Amino acid sequence: MFTTEQAVLDTGPITYRKGGTGRPLLLVHGTSGPNHTPVTDQLAQRHTVYQPIMPGWDGTPQHAAVKRVPNLADVYAAFIRTVIGGPCDVIGNSFGGWVAAWLAARHPDLVEQLVLECPAGMRDPGTGGLPTDPVELRRQTYARPERAPAPSRTQEAYWINRNLRDKIGAGSSLDEALLRELPKITARTLIVFGTKDEISPSDKAGPRLKTGIKRSHLTFVYDAAHALEFDQPERVGRLVTAFLERGEGFLVRSAQVV
Repeated sequence: MFTTEQAVLDTGPITYRKGGTGRPLLLVHGTSGPNHTPVTDQLAQRHTVYQPIMPGWDGTPQHAAVKRVPNLADVYAAFIRTVIGGPCDVIGNSFGGWVAAWLAARHPDLVEQLVLECPAGMRDPGTGGLPTDPVELRRQTYARPERAPAPSRTQEAYWINRNLRDKIGAGSSLDEALLRELPKITARTLIVFGTKDEISPSDKAGPRLKTGIKRSHLTFVYDAAHALEFDQPERVGRLVTAFLERGEGFLVRSAQVV
């Protein structure tokens, strides 16, 4: 069971969802806002899951200090210190993967293990990105559209969130500053892309991340587009759970992980 709670950071108030029991795990959501996926429930069986809402998303108060992605990463660092109280594992999805990578680079003492799911910020200019046409956006988001969840927010709310993302991301497709900072990430890192992802194409982004992050593993989920946790929840859940629990050993098959 997840509850909605509030915290006050130096930069302003923040709303977050919390559920499960076990090792603390921070979820950093993507452009559309926080989503509860089948993988969220799997993770909550073994972790205490924290999912803050980015300042300004879903009608929450904006923080004046948040101008760019690194500032947003600092908000998450303050959340870890204030609410979680110490280092934790982190999963970032899409735009949240971009933020999570900055978090791990700027605050390596706070991130023990890192999962980047189809992260933004590492693609070549002119490739990928979020389509503006709703039909094309849905096509590129889901390889298995029948598994897409019912809309959890209005189109107006989605576009408010998306405009905030564009403002904070400054329209960047390739974050050159982050590329230079990647070697500062000390967390064991799992980089995951869908084989059908057109929004965050893996051909350049994957190798850039793998090369830049010393302790990283790059892997792919077959028959999945950008919404990995909806397209292939069982595969992604097993993969991420094995990585978080077994570290380097997640690559070795066992009776429990197939």
